Amino acid sequence: MQSRVKWMGAGVLMVLLSAVFVWWAMLPRTPRELFLARCSSCHELRIARLCEFEPALRPAIVDVMRHEHGADQVISAEEALAIRDYLKEALICP
Repeated sequence: MQSRVKWMGAGVLMVLLSAVFVWWAMLPRTPRELFLARCSSCHELRIARLCEFEPALRPAIVDVMRHEHGADQVISAEEALAIRDYLKEALICP
């Protein structure tokens, strides 16, 4: 009976570790991935529309979304900084 409980405990532990690994593997790793994951969780991304703004103006969009549209519940201050930098410096427009 005790060995059966140990095996069940080991199985539960393996399932939990697998779930943690899957969660960790799905985390955004780059500013681009962070932008895609966080911003698309609330709305469709319109890159072409975003590219109509000068690069220096794009970071303000993140601030407006966080302060006026509730995105502060989805995007932390640290993540917002990375997304703002990405939009200003690295976004590749079509």
